[in-house]
Amino acid sequence: GEKAGKTLSKAVVCFEFGYARTQDGIDNMVNAVRRLLEHGVRTTRTLGSGVLDLCYVACGRMDVVYTGMAEEGWKPWDYCAGLVVAVEAGCTMSHLKLDGENDFDADGTMKENWQYNLYSRSMICGVNPILVEQCRDVVLNASSKKGFV
Repeated sequence: GEKAGKTLSKAVVCFEFGYARTQDGIDNMVNAVRRLLEHGVRTTRTLGSGVLDLCYVACGRMDVVYTGMAEEGWKPWDYCAGLVVAVEAGCTMSHLKLDGENDFDADGTMKENWQYNLYSRSMICGVNPILVEQCRDVVLNASSKKGFV
């Protein structure tokens, strides 16, 4: 379906800035959005509610949501209900970045979906795993590859 083929260039990307106010935190958050806009996305959104963000991704109103570029990660209660809704809808939920040993399993693979660490300081959830990886790469500036769609 449409969700399975969604790529970053056609995605509605949601992010939450939270309460970080240090210069580094602000730079990290703003520069992530700058990289998304420079890469090219359909549009961006911020709603102010983590569980609503996840439900909107689950139902297809938005395509991917992330948080955790600074110290502003959500609380477990923000992730809990949204995780159930998103995973049951077929979305992929994982850590935006590895913040601690509870974010990956014994073989070093980043946890996702039902194994997601609810106490993590970062999260990314998207309608398909390819979109999650594309968004993570651009947001974290982890990819020197240009031109993926």
